[in-house]
Amino acid sequence: MALSFSKDEVEWLLRHQHHVIPRQSKGKTNAEDYMDRALPELLFGMEELRALVKKYNQVLQRYYVQYLSGYDAVVLNELIQRLPHVPEDESIILSSFYSTMMELDIKQVEGAELFDLNGFRLDWFRMQAYSSVGKSSMMLEDNKEFAKQMNTIVFHSKMVDALDEMLLETSDLSIFCFYSKLFEQHFQMCIEFPPQMRFTISFPLICAHFMSCTHELCPEERNHIGDRSLSVVNMFLDEMAKEAKNIITNICDEHCLLSDQLLPKNCAQQIVQAVNRKKHDKKGTRPLQEPEKPGAESYRKTREELTTMDLQHMALTELCFSINYCGAIHVWDHIFAPREYLAQHIETRFNKALVGMLMYNPDTQEIAKPSELLSSVKAYMSVLQGLENYVHIDITRIFNSVLLQQTQPQDTHGEKTITAMYTNWYLDVLLRKVSTGQCSFC
Repeated sequence: MALSFSKDEVEWLLRHQHHVIPRQSKGKTNAEDYMDRALPELLFGMEELRALVKKYNQVLQRYYVQYLSGYDAVVLNELIQRLPHVPEDESIILSSFYSTMMELDIKQVEGAELFDLNGFRLDWFRMQAYSSVGKSSMMLEDNKEFAKQMNTIVFHSKMVDALDEMLLETSDLSIFCFYSKLFEQHFQMCIEFPPQMRFTISFPLICAHFMSCTHELCPEERNHIGDRSLSVVNMFLDEMAKEAKNIITNICDEHCLLSDQLLPKNCAQQIVQAVNRKKHDKKGTRPLQEPEKPGAESYRKTREELTTMDLQHMALTELCFSINYCGAIHVWDHIFAPREYLAQHIETRFNKALVGMLMYNPDTQEIAKPSELLSSVKAYMSVLQGLENYVHIDITRIFNSVLLQQTQPQDTHGEKTITAMYTNWYLDVLLRKVSTGQCSFC
């Protein structure tokens, strides 16, 4: 019932968003009135409930097998005894109902036997047809309790042998295939709204529903809908990985700046301030304001005030929860791994970041000191190592891949590496200046 009600809500919202009904009263209808920011949470709840139903399929079978044989069969037998003027054909069908339900045993579930109650349901349809004849001596209209009980039993039987069909009927969201623009709009709203970021994975999961809207009588649509589902799920996962990469990049850049504050070259400012302070103390003048020392950003005035880094970490946590929610998404005989998308984007970004840390300027022939580069690389790697606390990816493999590429003249993309740039700088710039006597060093 929860899945069915949720599906109705989603379909109502989509149809009213696409076909906005004009108001009878004065005032224009605003399409934004139908934009629900909490929709991703509802979609995620539906997907989570679907997954639980599939996971505990055998538990549901055990329950409904016991329910059919232990309760429904007893109630049905009592109702059959009260039916007046039952014809011979209907009597045979009623007897088969009772016997079929009583034959159900929990050992069949434990033995992983396949249930097939289609004949049971077809007999009920056949009986409804018999009782719909005008000359029939048994009318369902006069036996409403019996009809209600049989409809309930039919539902319980489907929970035994047709669970996938029930899920398709009550929670299929393939309607999004025909509202692609709205589907993408809701995804963008979700990924841009931090409180809903953890539910972004529901959009790629819904792409697996698209193939259920195909039909045997229209086979030419299958390839088109299949390609559409693949392109959409690929786009969603790529956008999620890009957003996570951007957040990680911002955090890494901030940590690199903090690491730069601890470099030995920044001690000169502290020494100058100490000398000036002594001079002012001797003269008795007003003391100078001390500069902010590294680490001052870690002191919190209040817990309510969130810094930019706090917000970045919260967004990263929510988004990584979504990426780490499922290891694989099956769409039209294809398997998509959300974590691999993130790993590829992080590897590419780390590769570019290492080269960017050199701060090489070809015009002025300036380049970062190796010691400063090493400090920045360590700060960058420490942030990436902490990423393993949020999502299950192999950061060590990324480090090995990227750092080994940087030992070669070119990386896998054909770009210059740290090794190539430092080698060229030492040979073309440093040694040339030394040979011409423009610089001396020891």
